[in-house]
Amino acid sequence: MSRFQTIFLGILIVLGVAGAVVFATSKNRGTESATPVVMWGTFPTTMVDGLLSEANLNYKDTVNVSYIEKPYASFESELISALARGQGPDMVLIPQDLIVKQLDKYYIVPFESYSERDFRNSFIQEGELFLASTGIIGFPLAIDPMVMYWNRDILTNEGVSLPPASWTEFFSLAPKIVKKDGNGNISQAILAFGEFRNVSHAKEILSLLAMQAGTPIVAKASAGGYQSVFSARGSGLVPGEEAVSYFTEFSNPSKASYSWNRSLPLDRTAFLAGRLAFYFGYASELTSLRAANPNLNFDVAMVPQVAGKKLTFGRIHGIALLKSSPNVASAYLAATTLVSSPLQQTWVAKSGYPPVRRDLLSVIPGDAYKSVFYQSALVSSAWLDPYREATDGIFLRLVEGVTSGRLRVSEAVSAASTEIQSLLLNTNI
Repeated sequence: MSRFQTIFLGILIVLGVAGAVVFATSKNRGTESATPVVMWGTFPTTMVDGLLSEANLNYKDTVNVSYIEKPYASFESELISALARGQGPDMVLIPQDLIVKQLDKYYIVPFESYSERDFRNSFIQEGELFLASTGIIGFPLAIDPMVMYWNRDILTNEGVSLPPASWTEFFSLAPKIVKKDGNGNISQAILAFGEFRNVSHAKEILSLLAMQAGTPIVAKASAGGYQSVFSARGSGLVPGEEAVSYFTEFSNPSKASYSWNRSLPLDRTAFLAGRLAFYFGYASELTSLRAANPNLNFDVAMVPQVAGKKLTFGRIHGIALLKSSPNVASAYLAATTLVSSPLQQTWVAKSGYPPVRRDLLSVIPGDAYKSVFYQSALVSSAWLDPYREATDGIFLRLVEGVTSGRLRVSEAVSAASTEIQSLLLNTNI
């Protein structure tokens, strides 16, 4: 080779190497992923993996989340133990009844980072349970509203064309629907109200009735913090007392609406057996109800309402960041991306839950069941339960104090409110 050829070839080699380096660098920068973060929750891994697979693939600049499913019963104890060892997750997917109890462990996102106005415009009103005075406790991801499942055959046989839209209608329907055998035992019931131990969602139903009557059960105190208002008087009667009086009437043998007692099976079991006309459960129960009895002819409707604001009870889950995480900034980016509109659509498709975002709820699907779930999600509400297990006991004693005759309704509601207040005083809110 001549000297010119040698120099020219050398230049080509240098340029080729430089080009390869530039290409490789550019390629590596384009595939950089976000800092890995870990999220714990109680949803099945199979449900959450669909969301995270799409998020980690299509939003790799901000999302790199791995998910660990934990049993509902041991979630809190495992979290506390892991944090004590310095091995906790970066964020948690929590229900509303863990907001208060574990509040001191969450990182409050300041409104300077995510404005309160954007939060309120983006999410349903129940999502505001995740708002603190200084910032955001968690970002809503999932909502499971309470709905009314009803047996089409029972209503048709009694000449009833549509399910009740108001609570007062059950009083006139009860004599038509409730059936008794020769010994006076209830063989077909209209409502599983009035007891606690054999009603799947007794506390939630009582909460729904109370909130519809006008009490939020727990409210912000003027001096800061929160207080129980369950026994507070409204413009007329005490809303909490109205709710308890209505609920317990259906277990009073002296009433024409008598429909339920402690000897009957669990309400869900009775409904699946075709012996209960109306079952109050969550939207997420649809699939399991179908699977448990494919021959049951049932439909779904929004829960009955009182005059004024529409409302149902809803279980909401949100993504909260943990103070102990060394990756709070990455967890924040991941959380806000996961609750964005495109990924919320993915969550809805994968999980079967209705959306928690207002923009997605504005388009009601044509599916008969989903249309009810969407409308119910929009009007869902709940309260800041300070200690789920403790309030379960409070509501149990409330109901059984009234049905046993040991307490008047006013006494039972006052005692329950005092117990809730005591729980609130022992929290960090």
